[in-house]
This record gives sequence, C-alpha cells and structure tokens, in this order.
Amino acid sequence: MITGETVSLRPFERRHLAETRAWANDAELMLLLDRARPVSEVEHEKWFATLDEKKSSLYFAIEVNADGQHIGNIWLWDLDWRHRKAELRIVIGNSKQHNRGAGTEAISLLCYYAFHRLNLHKIYAYVLAVNPRARRSFEKAGFSLEGTLREDRWVEESYTDVFLLGKLR
Repeated sequence: MITGETVSLRPFERRHLAETRAWANDAELMLLLDRARPVSEVEHEKWFATLDEKKSSLYFAIEVNADGQHIGNIWLWDLDWRHRKAELRIVIGNSKQHNRGAGTEAISLLCYYAFHRLNLHKIYAYVLAVNPRARRSFEKAGFSLEGTLREDRWVEESYTDVFLLGKLR
C-alpha cells in the first residue's frame, strides 16, 4: 500500500470490481475518459481475471484514509522497461470527491512510487480537452504540457483535442 496524507493506493482487488464497473458505465465518466461503450459484467470479470498476467501495467484502488472508502482507480499502463516510462491513467469515480485534491494526491503518490521504486524516468498522460479538471490535477502534480494532438478523438458528435502531459524524474 502507498499511503499519502488523505488517500492511499492499494493493490486492486475483487472487492473493487462492482464500483469500478459502475464507474466504467457512467455516461459522464465514459465521455471524459474516452470510453466507447458500456462494459458487461462478463467482460469486466474477464478483465479482472487477466489483471495479474499483465506485466505491462500496475493497477491500484484509491481509498480515503479516514474511512477506507474506494473513490477511484489509478494505474500505470504500457510500462516500457527499456525506455523507463509508462502512461498514467486515473479515474475518480465518486463524484463527491471531485475538486477535493484526491486525484492530484493519487497522481503524486503513484509518480513517487514509479520514480523511486520502479526507477522509471518518465510518466505521461493523455487528457481530453473536454476534461479540464483532469488536466489541472496533472499540472498540480508537476506534469507539463508536451503537446496537443489536434482533433484526435471523436467526442459528442465533434472532434476534440488530446493533451499529452509528461513528468520527468
């Protein structure tokens, strides 16, 4: 477990599945996270069954220290050991926790772990332009804008930009 001031990152477990699937199927979150379609219970179970086999990713549940409430998930994706880098993805599914700093703290905790325990050199993230809250969280955690993928994704009947943000060790 990785413990911060207000949140902790805990290895993702079966008990986190129901909330995670609900968030994956939430219409607003699907839009902000660029998810194309809902996830069935069977698909979600198959995903969980293969989680430990994925050597190129690390998944964590985000929990509030005060009460242990599961409020979101964060993961390193596409771990590239040769180039010592990975993509960071995050979802704060509990809307009551939005704009309270939990996402920024979780990002900072996972970056510290990635840099100091995994010896990675770079962490990067893709953020849709329609999700300014996510961009602010990454920037507060020390990420810088590295580029803009212009009109890269089809979101709500129009193309939107995607920001590439990065943080070096």
